[in-house]
Amino acid sequence: MDINKDASDLRESTRELFRNLSLLDRDRASCCGITVAQCHAITETGRLGRVAPSVLAEILRLDRSTVTRLVDSLEAQGFLTREQDPLDRRSLLLVLTEKGEKFFQATEETMDSFYASIIEKIPAGDRKALLSGIRIISESFSSEECRCFQRDNPGEGKREGDQ
Repeated sequence: MDINKDASDLRESTRELFRNLSLLDRDRASCCGITVAQCHAITETGRLGRVAPSVLAEILRLDRSTVTRLVDSLEAQGFLTREQDPLDRRSLLLVLTEKGEKFFQATEETMDSFYASIIEKIPAGDRKALLSGIRIISESFSSEECRCFQRDNPGEGKREGDQ
């Protein structure tokens, strides 16, 4: 078994999968007049019921200032509100409004239906292995740091046509 070939195949397969999922997210969000990040924030807030902005930042893997801007925008559009944490009056929790809850529920129903149509195309005997593999890949991505290409010398590593 050639690990480099397998790694290359994994890279290409995940690249195609991520591209397809990104298009799905973009299409789902754009038809509702919100960004993909806003859609993810609504979804995670809906799943948790109430969430601290710092926790949402961790889940979405965004910095706190980005989440603050995201929350400001969603609050202005009426999707969520900030409430004082009853256990710690110094802290705030994010909660979906009625509009946000309706959006969340509609999104969940649409995505459940979409993924049901996908899973139906996969032979029943392969489904558990597929889901297990996806979990393993997801955990592996979460635990690995991408080592970015570093250039010690200006101009080194430039592709043809780069300035």
